[in-house]
Amino acid sequence: IADNPPAFNFLSSDLHKDTYSVRWDVNSVVLKDMQRFMSDKWRTCAINSQDYGLCPSYPPLVFIPAEVPDPLMEEVAKFRSKGRIPSLVWMDKKNDNFLMRSAQPLTGPSGKHCKDDERLLEIAMTTGPVGGGMTIFDARSFAAVQGNKIMGKGTEDVSRYMGCKLVYLDIPNIHAVRDSYDNVRTLVLSSSNSKWLSNLENTQWLNYISLILKGSLLIAQYLKLQDGSALVHCSDGWDRTAQLTSLTQLMIDSYYRTIDGFMVLIAKEWLAYGHKFHDRLGHPLHPNERSPIFMQFLDCVHQLIHQYSSTFEYTQSLLLCICEHINTAWFGTFLCNCDKERLDKKVFHQTLPLSVHINAMRESFINVNYKGTSEILTPSWSVRRLRLWEEYFLAWDGTSIPPLTPVEMEVNITEGQDGNTAVVTEQKEGDTVVWMADEKTK
Repeated sequence: IADNPPAFNFLSSDLHKDTYSVRWDVNSVVLKDMQRFMSDKWRTCAINSQDYGLCPSYPPLVFIPAEVPDPLMEEVAKFRSKGRIPSLVWMDKKNDNFLMRSAQPLTGPSGKHCKDDERLLEIAMTTGPVGGGMTIFDARSFAAVQGNKIMGKGTEDVSRYMGCKLVYLDIPNIHAVRDSYDNVRTLVLSSSNSKWLSNLENTQWLNYISLILKGSLLIAQYLKLQDGSALVHCSDGWDRTAQLTSLTQLMIDSYYRTIDGFMVLIAKEWLAYGHKFHDRLGHPLHPNERSPIFMQFLDCVHQLIHQYSSTFEYTQSLLLCICEHINTAWFGTFLCNCDKERLDKKVFHQTLPLSVHINAMRESFINVNYKGTSEILTPSWSVRRLRLWEEYFLAWDGTSIPPLTPVEMEVNITEGQDGNTAVVTEQKEGDTVVWMADEKTK
């Protein structure tokens, strides 16, 4: 499936080739979303549109301050890991404060710096509210950053970035997330109930969810309550960065809590800015790159819906539908690692996006208790308030089988030799078939 996804066979089949003429792309979706709030202090920059020469994993269009010339961005790309420059992804139309994302700078052990990179953020701050300030949110821990410095990477020296502060969010890397997920999977496939809660705690899954929600809430409150602006990055800016920027926008912008808005958010933060779906979903040639980062993000969204159910137009059934198709390869949405790869492999012309299926099933995802609100969401990130996503992890668990109803039980009343009566119940053979994991039938 990894190298011959069924998504390419759907439109080419005789049954559907005349029915569907969908040609989709991500960039028009992103551009339309950016035009929804971007002021004239910012501009659309097509510097990466020439064969993705500036950054192969970025979209052809990025969004930068209007005063910043293209040559300056070329120098900034040399200073950012994988050429992943700071780019605007959201701004407040009322206050002009903004949210940007990027990859880590290449400071190295000697503390290298780039005046053009410093100039870019300085100009960006002038577009925001007076006195608003800017904070750089590094998703990693301080110790992880020091390890990256040894390898020629690192984080910003904020003494060189006037008006900037630096905050570490201590979110684990892809390898820790993979191990945690595997441990949860082993736990839920086990038939043992012994020490369930302590074993769940030992997986660290809910602790990792807590850290992501905590970091996202910190950014959201900084943007909306302190009128600050933010730059978010991790190492290469395509895993933890996408989680943080997506969740932050869900908390502060009610548009993304609609079905259409949520699909736009995925297109922008995950597809356009190059989350490595091909590698993270477990390609056999890159087993060490496998990590359920996107699924972990959906779990975080599930936590938000659980705490603020009436503020989302959709229920968790939408999230479960997306989870179902992450690995089916029926749609082109989750194929390849970036926009350039999708273009090279003709994904946009030879497959359908998942949004086609979502739109066809829209009614089944509608939250009947939805009450739209523009208020910022301030979810609890305490592990005490979080829950295991049972609808995902325990979807095929044997304990979810409902108890037998009276109709399914045959009741016999017998009279013993001592004159006492006894009630004997016997299970009737039914027609229900229950699919269970192989491990539960051994």
